Amino acid sequence: MSYISPISSRYAYSTARVKAMESGLISRESMKNIVQAKSPEEILAQLVQTEYKKDLEEFGGLKISSDLIDFALSKNLAVNVGKLITITPMEDKSITRAIVGKWDIYNIELAIEAKASRKSFDEISKYIIDYGPYNASMIKEALGEGSVEGLISKLMINSPYKDILAEALEEFRKSGDALQANMKIDKLYYQKLGMLMPRIRNLSPESATIVKLDIDMKNILLLIRAKRYMLKFGEIENSIIPNGSLSREELESIYENSKDESELAKNVKVFDLSNEAEAYKKERKLFAFEISMRNQILKKSIQLLSHTLLSFGTILAYAYIKEIEVLNLRALIKGKQYGLSQEEIGRMMVWRE
Repeated sequence: MSYISPISSRYAYSTARVKAMESGLISRESMKNIVQAKSPEEILAQLVQTEYKKDLEEFGGLKISSDLIDFALSKNLAVNVGKLITITPMEDKSITRAIVGKWDIYNIELAIEAKASRKSFDEISKYIIDYGPYNASMIKEALGEGSVEGLISKLMINSPYKDILAEALEEFRKSGDALQANMKIDKLYYQKLGMLMPRIRNLSPESATIVKLDIDMKNILLLIRAKRYMLKFGEIENSIIPNGSLSREELESIYENSKDESELAKNVKVFDLSNEAEAYKKERKLFAFEISMRNQILKKSIQLLSHTLLSFGTILAYAYIKEIEVLNLRALIKGKQYGLSQEEIGRMMVWRE
């Protein structure tokens, strides 16, 4: 008789629910067909044949504006994220909440950046993930404050991230720089997530590996941006996020032994960024590095997590795949709106095998 661990036993229901949710994901072949669409309207015609139909109908169905298509996608992501928390066993819900909290952090940082650059709610609404305590209505209310300081103070009220936001507010008051405040939020959020690493590793060693890669991506993007602006490592080391697979010393060595952004990207061994490093020399676009790293994290997550039975890993795998699906659809819609070529849009996509 085979042995089933207590962790596997309590994840039997969760795994069955996630497998049912996976049936609603857009297949690679369907995504290829959507890529071939010539306009946002054609994308819409294909999306109403998927599980996004209900969310699209909420915002006008086939008559929905192109901007609201993007907003409807975030509603779908929010619903599915909420399901993940619901189906996680009670003793592990705090871990799932911490991981999906990155969407809370995303909305907070979006609001801070918008306020600093004097953008209105209407200008950023389609980028908001309408989910959790920092949903669209809360962000709209916070943007009504008269300053970045006022906005952060508003977001601190009854917040699960009050301590993080308090340090971000202090950073902004000191530097007057919204980017520095957001970097502080990133560091503190991932630092807290990193403190859960022993519990995550106990539930699923594969999941711990993926979370570490997520932290690595944030740190590598920090190094590349810093190299672009010719900063010294000492000017950014306090923004390094701990608990990734690369230590602070390893990151410093990569930084100091790279003459520019392209060489730095090539010196990173956790991800293969050699092609992006060559393309960067011509195009000078930083987003290609992030897209590539997201691609590699996705492939690694599918490789490590998709075959883990009765495990927390099945929940994490779905979270990553669903996030990437929504990012892909958003990239497609924006690409069609701005008249980008199929090749340009393809480079913005994160492809599942």
